[in-house]
Amino acid sequence: MSQNLIHLMDGDVVLYRRERSSRYQARIKMSNNRWKRISTKKSNVDDAGKIASDYYLEAKFRAKHHMSLQTKKFKDIAEMTIKEMKEELAAGYGLKTYESYWTALQRYHIPFFSEINIDTIDFRKLSAFDKFRTNKMGRIPSKSTINTHNSALNRVFTMALNNDFINQYQIPKLVNKGVKVERREYFDGEEYTILYKHMRKWHKTGRKQRTRDIRELMRDYVLILTNTGMRPGTESNNLRWKDIKEVKIKDKKYLEFEVKGKTGKKRQLIARDTERHSVKRPLERIQERFEDLKDLSFSELLKIDRLVFRTRDGKQMKDPYGAFRHLLKSCKLLKDEDPRNRKTLYSLRHTYATFQILNGIGIYDLAVQMGTSVVMIEKHYSHLRPRLIAEKLSGRAKEHIDEVKI
Repeated sequence: MSQNLIHLMDGDVVLYRRERSSRYQARIKMSNNRWKRISTKKSNVDDAGKIASDYYLEAKFRAKHHMSLQTKKFKDIAEMTIKEMKEELAAGYGLKTYESYWTALQRYHIPFFSEINIDTIDFRKLSAFDKFRTNKMGRIPSKSTINTHNSALNRVFTMALNNDFINQYQIPKLVNKGVKVERREYFDGEEYTILYKHMRKWHKTGRKQRTRDIRELMRDYVLILTNTGMRPGTESNNLRWKDIKEVKIKDKKYLEFEVKGKTGKKRQLIARDTERHSVKRPLERIQERFEDLKDLSFSELLKIDRLVFRTRDGKQMKDPYGAFRHLLKSCKLLKDEDPRNRKTLYSLRHTYATFQILNGIGIYDLAVQMGTSVVMIEKHYSHLRPRLIAEKLSGRAKEHIDEVKI
């Protein structure tokens, strides 16, 4: 940078020229005491000074009246935010919840706010968005879901604030009118039997090959999630073959999955592995769809550094939640009931927890297996305690699981 600095507006505006450039640049002190650089695109010092000073005065006026100096469309800022989160996650210091944030932004916020200037988003627009989201989800979202969505949206507003596209006064207050879900929805033994039997034929239907490919993967996805308790999305999406191991304990082999939870922390879980309930068969079906994998032994397969849940063309399911809704509708399990009680992919995790408790697995052991707290297990599944005792005394405790074949 040239050493010839020209100070204007009591030092709040500084003109300078870079080496080998005839045009003046300017550093301007903003109302938040941060400096902003602009190009005046002028070679004449008087013209450059006027442009920089006008910019400074305009910025002061807008700051005084709580107006942003410049703005951008919501979609542009949201995409900048998603890019930043992905970079932080790749660098190893981002949060695992970032995946939930950008999923919410891509699925709900960007489609609605896309071309709206970010500095014009107010309570009225947010109320309209609430209606849009409820219609798209087909239910009133839970408080937990809205907390995730609000966190994602606040990241976008922070990105806009840091880049001077809005000021602090233009950030709307986000509210949470979601429903409080006291009890987690799950599939009982009869419903799960309907589900797994229906999938045997459903995955072969579909007019397009891509649809059939998604459905056959969805079948295995459902069976693996129900028999491991792993979270859809945050944990299953990043599962790789090398994350699965055959471990030997007291002369018996078990399938151990290493997954990353919402916080990014790794944990190990043991999959159900009985004569009727082994996740090995769904894993082998996935393997058989790929020419370069189908001839590998199972132990060789578990050394491969490749995502597990992929369709035949190597792609992940773009909208597994939508595909699962179609599945439930097809087998008449997507009932016209209270939206708060509607089953989703997450219901598979709750089904796993319910079946395990009814089969006598202790709450502490289950909490460790599922990567959650004992408090959360007790909060959502304590209603099973009286039933558990009755089931044990009657000798029927295993009926819910043992009638189900994979």
